[in-house]
Amino acid sequence: MRSDILPPSTTSAAKEPITNRIYDSILEDIRSGKLEPGQKLKVRELTSEYGGSTGSCREVLNRLSGERFVQTKGMTGFSVRDLSSQDLVEVLDLRDQLESQAFVQAIQHGDTEWEERLVLAFHRLERERVREGTSLIEREYYHREFHLALIGAHTSEWHQFFIRTLSLHSERYRRILLPKRIFEPEYVRVVDEEHELIMRLALERRAEEAAEALKKHRSRSRTDLLIALEGR
Repeated sequence: MRSDILPPSTTSAAKEPITNRIYDSILEDIRSGKLEPGQKLKVRELTSEYGGSTGSCREVLNRLSGERFVQTKGMTGFSVRDLSSQDLVEVLDLRDQLESQAFVQAIQHGDTEWEERLVLAFHRLERERVREGTSLIEREYYHREFHLALIGAHTSEWHQFFIRTLSLHSERYRRILLPKRIFEPEYVRVVDEEHELIMRLALERRAEEAAEALKKHRSRSRTDLLIALEGR
């Protein structure tokens, strides 16, 4: 999986291999809901829409299938992975488990550089919150980067990979189910206060309290998503 899924304004498409550009575009459209849950993905149509060859598009779909954004059923071809409460709970449970473990270890072993990266990630997230015209893509990008900064001192590449992948899946649910809620002033205020508390506890090396604050932060989001999913 790409490790730098950036807002479009900061992506240098000309320097990227065609398969990476197609991958980023299709993944973004899946996560945003433009390619709807359950929608069939026909290679010829994707080639016309996203460019490249049928071979490159098929390669991208196989990558996304391996990352569980796309599903295949026998000879019926590819389709966008559907949304379900069971899938959401599995994504959130696994992410909670891995991220909490990595967060505690990062607090225990993080150095000054980790602290500086964490503060910078929080500052960038706060800046996007108040910047006029900020997009959902940008808000979600900096939100993800803040959470990844929390575990930035944890050195396991497997942890980093799976947490990032699960983050993208949970973002997909949030962007499809709560697109307007993300920008509601009261919702933003509460979320940002939670982020600041988590950061402060981490910087003070209060690992157990920080992990509990992160768990509480996740719990509220989980409830909102499950309610929204049931109402679809």
